[in-house]
Amino acid sequence: MPNKKEDILQHTREQLCAYLDEHQLRHTPERFTILATICQLQRFNIEELRGALTELTISRATVYNTLTLLEDANLIQKLDKEFGVRATQYELVGATDSCVQVVCQRCGRVSVVKDSTISRMLADKRWSNFVPHHFSLYMFGNCKVCRRKMYKNK
Repeated sequence: MPNKKEDILQHTREQLCAYLDEHQLRHTPERFTILATICQLQRFNIEELRGALTELTISRATVYNTLTLLEDANLIQKLDKEFGVRATQYELVGATDSCVQVVCQRCGRVSVVKDSTISRMLADKRWSNFVPHHFSLYMFGNCKVCRRKMYKNK
């Protein structure tokens, strides 16, 4: 996956076009506007995406339908409302380096942690009948802010 934001946008546009052509779906400007916004955000929830969209004519239904389409096209992935995460989080698939993401179970904040030990361990792993491209590991717990709030309330 490319690293520069322009390269990421170009690469994901090409992937979306191929998916739309393969499934005989329309190439609408709304889909590409939403995709471009997602490429800028890379990690987001629905409200962050809607807030970042400058096109006021894009309906909530179009946003939700496009997210489903982008998931089906394997361009974004969803972190469901599990383990206390309040809002469904999305991320652009493979846009960033392989990483560990820590998710606060109380407030839902997602932070990225670079861990070279885990990256090396997985890079050295030999997989039968599988070629990995990138990984994303989720670790759930409580962030520093929420821990402070919890200790204050005790």
